[in-house]
Amino acid sequence: MVAALAAQVAAAPVRADSGLRRARVRIELTRGPGAERCPDERFLRAEIARRMGFDPFDAEAPFTMAASIEQGQRELIASIYLRDHRGVVIWTDAYRTRGDCKSLVSTVALSIAVQLDDTGELPPLQAAPAPQGEPATSGEAPCSPERPCMGQPAPPPSKAPPARRPGKTPPARELRSVRAPPPSSAGQAAAERFRWSVGAGATMALGLTPGVAVGPTLAVTGRWPAWSVALEARGLSSLSTNVDDVRVATSALTANAALCLHRRVLFACGVGELGVLRVVPEAPRIARMLLNLRAGIGLRAGVRWPLSEGLSGYGTAEAVQRTIDASLLRRGGIAKSERAIWSAPALGAAFGLGLELNL
Repeated sequence: MVAALAAQVAAAPVRADSGLRRARVRIELTRGPGAERCPDERFLRAEIARRMGFDPFDAEAPFTMAASIEQGQRELIASIYLRDHRGVVIWTDAYRTRGDCKSLVSTVALSIAVQLDDTGELPPLQAAPAPQGEPATSGEAPCSPERPCMGQPAPPPSKAPPARRPGKTPPARELRSVRAPPPSSAGQAAAERFRWSVGAGATMALGLTPGVAVGPTLAVTGRWPAWSVALEARGLSSLSTNVDDVRVATSALTANAALCLHRRVLFACGVGELGVLRVVPEAPRIARMLLNLRAGIGLRAGVRWPLSEGLSGYGTAEAVQRTIDASLLRRGGIAKSERAIWSAPALGAAFGLGLELNL
């Protein structure tokens, strides 16, 4: 297909010398998040002009050829739109690549050059019909090819505009949509703007319970190209069974909310945590919990790497500042008051690994 497009574009300079009038458009290039290092609009214009043999762009033209490039989850996405003077899209195309952005911009230039070359034999683009001259007086019939005005020769029959039949295409001065984008590519490009994902993993926490706690984590995430919002549920169990010679069974259930900023495979988040801590001493008369509600805020950093088209792996590390915390008290005798034998530290940490599935 690329060879066929190149053959069409290679013929453009030859036809440019034949005196045919060329369609002229304005050009716009937008580089979105993740595509800031892509070639700029000057490079795109130069590539199109080189392939066509002349510069087809005019700042006063009523048609606009707009191209945008942005970073998707694992690849660069280029979208092309041709709009008329009313802003109506009359042609569009899309390309995706995991390679060099310069090659992607060159492909966009080739696609635009082919589209403009296919419209090269049409009359110049116009935002509105050109004025038809002085209006006819009330007593005279208007001029027409069949009834020329006084002093003007009748136009040759071969030059008369062909009559339009019902159901046929508009006049040739309007640009034609030569190629529609593949439905799958357009749909995938739209899907990259927002998507849902679900994740499952394992977490190890320090400072949430006496000793190290481990357990599963489940998450639901709404993702934009550069941002995501996640809701998570964790169930953790402490590996330690003794606190100051008191045998206890400790577990925690927490709900987390995370707002994350993504840059390629890396991401950073602000985290809010709310949960309950359950400590059951083997001898209830020896120890008791003072408070079992947990709350905190913190930061998270992580990396996400693609494993397949819809599956990714991730690793995270976070630190959480406790705002509400619990303590384990040891009961004293008749003459002794209770004393704390364990209190959660002000700063806790957690590390996680898991898989994320795009819906």
